[in-house]
Amino acid sequence: MSFRSSNMMPLSLQVFIATFVVGILLRSRGILTKAHAERLATFVFSVSLPATILISLDRVALTSTAWKLPLAACLVTLPMVFFSWQLARRLSLPRETRGGFILATSSINSVYFAFPVILATFGEEGLTYAVLFDLGQTTLTLTVLYGLAVWHNTQTTTSKSVSTRFLSSPPLWALVCILTVKFSGHQLPPWLVEVLHPLHLTTTPLASFVLGLSITFSTIQRTVDLATLGVATRVGGGLLLGLMTVWILGLTGVERAVVLLIAAMPSAVSALIIAAEAQLDEELVASIVALSICLGVLMLPWLPRLALILLG
Repeated sequence: MSFRSSNMMPLSLQVFIATFVVGILLRSRGILTKAHAERLATFVFSVSLPATILISLDRVALTSTAWKLPLAACLVTLPMVFFSWQLARRLSLPRETRGGFILATSSINSVYFAFPVILATFGEEGLTYAVLFDLGQTTLTLTVLYGLAVWHNTQTTTSKSVSTRFLSSPPLWALVCILTVKFSGHQLPPWLVEVLHPLHLTTTPLASFVLGLSITFSTIQRTVDLATLGVATRVGGGLLLGLMTVWILGLTGVERAVVLLIAAMPSAVSALIIAAEAQLDEELVASIVALSICLGVLMLPWLPRLALILLG
């Protein structure tokens, strides 16, 4: 793929944005409400997202030298969790708002922005590194980040109820199943892939639709200051942690560029799905995700050139 094509907005991102805008319009006209968004989010969390986890990770090739990229995801995400937690405490945010802030700033949206640019700039080698990084990020999202989200739910009153809710999560079970299959040297049977694939295809448009239904202009006005801080933390803090990570692991060349690029990506839409399921501050999470995606869209034409600069 040529560099010129990498400057164009990928079709998947165009569909993502269009669905997002439709959701905003339907919510603004009162045709659909937040209640519809919550029901859709429950479906995505319980059905679509587990299918996507199984399908996506089934394609990952695990080798003896692949450990650095998932580890890089840990070195970017875990310090971000700690920093966001401390920042939220200093701001004296309410528990559910603090949980939403940590979740939104620590979740990375690599698929729609980084993956197309990396594929166009570095080819299949670069995309392989990106997928391995995303393996680490997905694992952290469904364990550490989801666990923190459930813990910050003020309606979850005991450690037993927190553990029960965490351990009964369908996406977590999907992750455990597919990692067990992969580490045993097998793959999902073709018939199961065929059954899951249609459900997998609904995850992105429904998640984007939920994001649109969760956004109103009044919501953005109420949360703009904290949301802007969240976006700066996600993008700016992510880039700084990426620089530290490539230095610690001694990454060079394409591996270095991939880690730095993904580390500074917008917040993942899955953060909103988890926030809705855990009953955190959905308005704040939706604002951070939406504003960071808008920033990512504005940056998209320059990302291929940035990727080459990061190649160092």
